[in-house]
Amino acid sequence: MPLVLSYRWRRDPEHLVEKAGLASRVQSWSEEKRFLDALDAMPAAELGDLCLVMGGFMDGMLGRAYKILPELPKVLGPGFDIYYREHDDRVSARRILQRYGALGRRVILIGHSWGGSSLVLDVAGHATCRHIPVTALITLDPVALRPPRFLPQVHRWLNIYLPYDKARWSRENNVARLGRPWQFLKQADINTVPTQLRHSRALDMYRDAGEAFLQLVLMDKGE
Repeated sequence: MPLVLSYRWRRDPEHLVEKAGLASRVQSWSEEKRFLDALDAMPAAELGDLCLVMGGFMDGMLGRAYKILPELPKVLGPGFDIYYREHDDRVSARRILQRYGALGRRVILIGHSWGGSSLVLDVAGHATCRHIPVTALITLDPVALRPPRFLPQVHRWLNIYLPYDKARWSRENNVARLGRPWQFLKQADINTVPTQLRHSRALDMYRDAGEAFLQLVLMDKGE
């Protein structure tokens, strides 16, 4: 069982939580299991497309990647179900991805720091999910002790990274340095550097390039 800190946040689409028979947002592991079991049993007509945002270390308390969620509906529109998970909440993330993947829905994945590497290595890159097409993947300065992996099922991949030979030696950047940032990824379709060289600024990274990237990808897919 992962050490989940983000039960204070809205981790699942509110309308689906209500359909699962939960009166409020999911607030415990047992409630999450109830929700995921109900999600597996919901009629396909109840589910839209999928956007999953995954936060990095301590994001369940700091909410750095979580701040991206309110920005997404203006780009994605009402047809997407938007979820949030932490970097170590991999099993839950895979169940969600498998459910939407089985329905052939569009899938957008956004991860910051350890959340970005978890999406690549342990969610989309897991053996149970590698067959699921991913419309767009955005990694925001991904960090991991393990090397990145090529994901052939990803239609378009944007990687936003800090060049750590130029970034400040601040506390937040030094924590990322210890975690081994991936930086430039040859596996990604686009690599770009944010205007602010601060590892913690997930929302600013998304605003710098992620929003426009999603708009272009969704247009390219004919949506």
